[in-house]
Amino acid sequence: MKKIIYSFTILALTLVSCSDFVDVNTTTNNPLTETITPRSILPGAQSLAFNTQAGGTRMNQLGSVMTNSWAGNVNRVTGGYSKEFTQNIDNTFYNGVWDGIYLNVYNFQNIINTKLPNQENYIAIAKILKAYYMQYIVDLYGKAPYSQAFKGRDNLTPAYDDDKAIYRALVQELEEARELIANSPDAEEAISDIMLGGDMDRWVSFANTIELRILLRQSNLTDSETVTYRNTKLAELVALNDFVTEDVTINPGYSEANDDQQNPFFNDFVADAAGTAPQNRNFVVASSHIATFLNGTQTTPNNTVGLVDERRFRMFTNPAPGGVPSNKVGGVTQGDVTIAAGGSAPTDANLSRLGIGITGLVNGSAGGGNTSLQNGSRRNGFVMLASESYFLQSEAAYRYPAVFTQDAKALFEQGITASFAFYSPSYVGVTLPALNAAAYIAASDSYDGIGWTGSSNKIQAIMTQKWLALTGIHGIEPYIDFIRTGFPLTPQPLTANGPTKPKRLFYPLSEYVANSSNVPQLTLPQVFTEGAFWIAN
Repeated sequence: MKKIIYSFTILALTLVSCSDFVDVNTTTNNPLTETITPRSILPGAQSLAFNTQAGGTRMNQLGSVMTNSWAGNVNRVTGGYSKEFTQNIDNTFYNGVWDGIYLNVYNFQNIINTKLPNQENYIAIAKILKAYYMQYIVDLYGKAPYSQAFKGRDNLTPAYDDDKAIYRALVQELEEARELIANSPDAEEAISDIMLGGDMDRWVSFANTIELRILLRQSNLTDSETVTYRNTKLAELVALNDFVTEDVTINPGYSEANDDQQNPFFNDFVADAAGTAPQNRNFVVASSHIATFLNGTQTTPNNTVGLVDERRFRMFTNPAPGGVPSNKVGGVTQGDVTIAAGGSAPTDANLSRLGIGITGLVNGSAGGGNTSLQNGSRRNGFVMLASESYFLQSEAAYRYPAVFTQDAKALFEQGITASFAFYSPSYVGVTLPALNAAAYIAASDSYDGIGWTGSSNKIQAIMTQKWLALTGIHGIEPYIDFIRTGFPLTPQPLTANGPTKPKRLFYPLSEYVANSSNVPQLTLPQVFTEGAFWIAN
């Protein structure tokens, strides 16, 4: 990790301002913890860490493609998503996930290491975000540097820790954060916090929900030690009875002033500050899998016949409201090609792009002389949706009713209701009708694998509804759920080289170059058969 950790030092020193969060106005001659306060480091660390979650070829796109929600517009780009669809994965595949997380967790660690007094709130926030992002390293890679990582030049080739041990350490970080928040009356207010505005009660709720997610990842493990540990921690969380109930967002002052200040998702997938659409705007379209699911026309792998999802034209655009297909999301099968090339992909005019509920784009063009660019550029980023919290609680209540005693069905329905509320946002100059969650819950209730009453497998229903709620927003979560549970039911691309999806990612090339004595050696078959410890290989 030599090359990566050297970058840590440079990057961390640039994160100093909330309003101009990539400005460089300090020297690199002195140790970071002595020259830059946690107040100055935090907003930049939060911003760039979120970019790893939401922007470009990072976590959201990986999950949205792998769970067969997004496809590529083959009328506009030939060979797009070729690695994802063929699943020829190597050590250059989504390297930005590993590199981005480690770069920014280093900044959180510098906050944790501060010697300045009364910084407990900042340290607690940094511990919570360290746990939040490092969980994804374990989930997507397994063993990883942890106990010897984040030491800068003091250790340029850190050893790899057991992934189960890392998970336990992350829970400890969350517990320490809660203790700091509860027992630090003189702590400086976290006024530079661009996520929760320094509201430490909400940070506690967020920490609890992250811990719940960590514990549920281990639901496949049945050894007595893990069962005892998991049940003990679940009981402690139940006693706290304090989980996320509203979306956890981030906004350092996103604006259309320039490209660097835009919401990173909008800049990468919709338009730059001048209103010019990047290639992704016309390339990323609905897959036929999610299109038929939302349109109520899918017969396999799910039966949604007659169940039209009102969220569909918030998730994706209506390509031809007066034409063909009439008032339906238009999708392309992953791996398909155009009719002229021997395939059956629909024409460009009949494909649905990312919709207003995901992009904030009010009409078809961000440069259309209205408020589209403003709405999308300034829109909050979404770190965790309230719907995810409710679905996590529903799963816990269903799996462990003796410990997690809340009503699983009620929490499941709260998750759906929160998702419908998410897709009923307020935009400048545009009023979107509120979506009717109650009607959808009633209509879907009898559908196997989708509604609660009609589902023989309640976990399938929870994961399917969670997929619908998070896809395109926090798409990595449904993909990890698929690895863990087998749901949502997700067909393979036409060009896939095998019957299954990868359970993990390769370690990035930078590790094989700079930390070769420690990085585990993997083969391509292992990527499809081995993963994090919680898969119970």
